[in-house]
Amino acid sequence: MPGAADYARRYRPEGFTGVRPFSLLAELRRCFAADSDRYFLWVPVFLALGVACYFGLSAEPPFWLAMLLPIVMGGLLWSVRLRPLAALGAAALFSVVLGFAAAVVRADRVAAPVLEKPMSGALVAEVISAERTEKGALSAVLAPVSFAGLADSERPGKVRLNIRIRDVVLRPGATVELRARLMPPPEPVLPRGFDFARLAWFEGLGAVGFAYTAPVERLPPSGMAAALTTLRMKIGGRIRSVIGGTSGAVAAALINGERASIPDEVSEDLRAAGIYHVLSISGLHMVLFAGSLFWTVRALLALVPGLALRYPIKKWAAAVAILGATFYLAISGAAIATQRAWIMILLMFVAILLDRPALSLRNVALAAIVILLWRPESLVGASFQMSFAAVVALIAFYESDIARRWTMEPRRGGIASLPRLALVYVLGIALTSIVAGAATGAIAAYHFNRVALYGLAGNMAAMPIVGIVVMPMALLALLLMPFGLDGPALWAMGKGVEAMLTVAHEVASWGGADRLVGEAPFAALLLATGGALWLCLWRERWRFAGMAPLVLGLMLWNTAPRPDVLIDRDAALFAVRGTDGRLILTAARPSYTVEHWLRRDADGRSPRVAASSDRMRCDTEGCVYSEPGRRVVAFPVSLGAVAEDCARSDIVIAKIPVPQKLRRDCGADLLLDYFFFWRNGATVLHLGEDREIEIVTARQVRGNRPWVQRTRKDQ
Repeated sequence: MPGAADYARRYRPEGFTGVRPFSLLAELRRCFAADSDRYFLWVPVFLALGVACYFGLSAEPPFWLAMLLPIVMGGLLWSVRLRPLAALGAAALFSVVLGFAAAVVRADRVAAPVLEKPMSGALVAEVISAERTEKGALSAVLAPVSFAGLADSERPGKVRLNIRIRDVVLRPGATVELRARLMPPPEPVLPRGFDFARLAWFEGLGAVGFAYTAPVERLPPSGMAAALTTLRMKIGGRIRSVIGGTSGAVAAALINGERASIPDEVSEDLRAAGIYHVLSISGLHMVLFAGSLFWTVRALLALVPGLALRYPIKKWAAAVAILGATFYLAISGAAIATQRAWIMILLMFVAILLDRPALSLRNVALAAIVILLWRPESLVGASFQMSFAAVVALIAFYESDIARRWTMEPRRGGIASLPRLALVYVLGIALTSIVAGAATGAIAAYHFNRVALYGLAGNMAAMPIVGIVVMPMALLALLLMPFGLDGPALWAMGKGVEAMLTVAHEVASWGGADRLVGEAPFAALLLATGGALWLCLWRERWRFAGMAPLVLGLMLWNTAPRPDVLIDRDAALFAVRGTDGRLILTAARPSYTVEHWLRRDADGRSPRVAASSDRMRCDTEGCVYSEPGRRVVAFPVSLGAVAEDCARSDIVIAKIPVPQKLRRDCGADLLLDYFFFWRNGATVLHLGEDREIEIVTARQVRGNRPWVQRTRKDQ
């Protein structure tokens, strides 16, 4: 880096001899010009804005309009190509409309029938994949050939089925027959909550359900995909049988991506310790797996002087690493996060083949562009956001002067180099954990409403085990498995996983390790993300201006309005916020809906505790909430109870259809019945002053989109 004198000479105008006063406009111009090589890094950001615009719409845009916009903006970009500032603005707009068009095309391309109502019947389907859960059940994805007499235009292309019958075996690629209950993909349990139906739409899932009978195989497996899936299952079975127990389940997940057999309490401890990311096959695993293969091949080739001196063995090793990473992608199940990691590692090794820097923000930008154009729906998922946030922050940090001072190359030779190397390694893990944790903390808090307070300790203790023992032994085991010599490698891998789990259990036992965080407004995440990108993507001093929106976003984190009444999508569960600010439930039975409601409220109570309140009185006719200074809210379950509650309650929420005459005669300020929730899904009420009631529904937030259930959106 140039010193102060070099800096002054570089930017001092010719003939200037005195002291020049500071000019903000001149400084901005200087930074804008000096960072000209960083403009490309903003292309994926503007692509992401276009994708976000698509998902933020309340109705599906015309396909022709999405195709026309990039053509128009491309023409504009060509017309102003000789004017630098105008060309930059046009390029930004072109990137936005290109991202928008990519999302429209993707949504249209994956369009497939979605089951409109729950149905039962005989199902004949081809097995795509099957995973064994911790309790011994099977979670299978099937491609229906026929179901309950549905026509081809109405039959879902893929369904996800839970099979709880013991000793059932499903072979991928086989055609099976069974009786099943299928339902449309579930809707959000809260407005602006996680939309599984949208995820299912882009995955091609048209229904979910469970099996009544054990599947009977009609046709044996066939095809390359079936052979590959069978290989995955055999590898996972081999690992679990050799290592055994929970360690075997975790070790199998690190290779073939099957996490269903990992106990829930183990997953919770990994989250609390801040190392749950180890279970998701993404950038870390690709780097450790392919990087270990690259280093091993290059080291072996370097042992032959004739090869090392005459041939580009580094490029040979990179080519082998690309093949190894592709194989790892295939046997891991090729999840979206793994595909993204494969693209990034592929670009890194291609850069080595082309004699370019392997790790750079430009490569990260290229990977983001490929993914946003290929799978634009990835943008709205936490996996995409967290992985790219961590990678961008880490590369930007290690490009900075601070990182270079702290992680200087150890002096060669001498006894002092080994302790210094160990110090640099430990310091590198600490800095990596801090930077990655800071970059992903806000995103994790927004999506999962939890923060691992001791994530630094968990990562510093566990990541050396993963990097030095677990993943290298996994690579060695895969190389030796075809010869039946993988036993010692799997034993060592199992011991490493066992040590990692010991770290997770220990850190999770510390008080307050897993801290719940309340729901944040989207604007807070947008400000924090925009500020962080400005801070990381630029290199000159103006990047520090990103601290303002970053801090403002964090300050706005707990300002989201909290609803006063919550009703689930089926009008079967309700909650009211008491004067103490906590939710009071009408039922104590644990469920995904209850867990989601309490977590979004940063409430660590169990459902039983949340339902045990004398302010919510329940009997066979329903429930009534009453508290001094608050409106009376009733949840009747019969027409007689509706009539009574209309006379003595301010708000009546009925889970049954209410006749029109009874609706007219109801004296309550608000009456909602079954048909309202059938059309609108999950609903929340905000109770204002002067008896004002604001109603927000999932249908209102989701709009008229392809993944919204037809029987509801067309009403």
